[in-house]
Amino acid sequence: MANFHTHINVGIFVSGASVLGLHAAGLVEQGQTLTLFALGVGASLLPDVDSDTSRPVRAFFTVLGAGLAFAMTLPLVGQLLLFELALVWGGVFLCVRYGFFELFTRFTVHRGIWHSWLAAAVWSLATVNAAHWLLEHSARAAWVAGLMVAIGYFTHLLLDELYSVDLLNSRIKRSFGTALKPLSLNDPLSSLSLLALAVWLAWIAPDPGDWPAFDRAITGVRGLWFDLGEVFRDWGASLVGLFG
Repeated sequence: MANFHTHINVGIFVSGASVLGLHAAGLVEQGQTLTLFALGVGASLLPDVDSDTSRPVRAFFTVLGAGLAFAMTLPLVGQLLLFELALVWGGVFLCVRYGFFELFTRFTVHRGIWHSWLAAAVWSLATVNAAHWLLEHSARAAWVAGLMVAIGYFTHLLLDELYSVDLLNSRIKRSFGTALKPLSLNDPLSSLSLLALAVWLAWIAPDPGDWPAFDRAITGVRGLWFDLGEVFRDWGASLVGLFG
């Protein structure tokens, strides 16, 4: 499995190249590049949200706790005393950062459902809907944001899978096949729940309309993944011959 530094360094490289490519294709304005770059890098760390000891998951719940604390406290300004506002903020933050974090780590398994194509789809579609319906960005800008999350997420999964093969010692590690998988067969209930969530998010996602540039970009991404699939198929056949 690739370590934290490898994931973030490769995530930075891939996200930077992707944003530059999207900008060159006319899909991204210059003022959006930094935000999209940050989305890609963040998404390249997201699959490890199911790791009890990973720095990304602790940082995620810290940021989530602070964000929800502000969201709950700000509407109460003028209604409560400063001391009471501080208590509400602290209570919400501690509940999310430590309470929700403990529950989440208790009921998730590393390299489980979050290391799957289905999880990538859920995070990407959630980004599209949040950007459009909550932040009020245009449908096209929201879909580009979702695309960056998908690119970052799949970068993480691909890295983990590549690190499952030890070419120097000519062996395949036990973790091979646990990262780049469509869904988790070991946890069918979670997989079905995540599938239902993905279908719902896709149903409510905004329609980007007639967008030739986006269609060309999607066609290019599909072609890239098809070519990568061919490479991995040939690579897998070579590995079978090597270890067989």
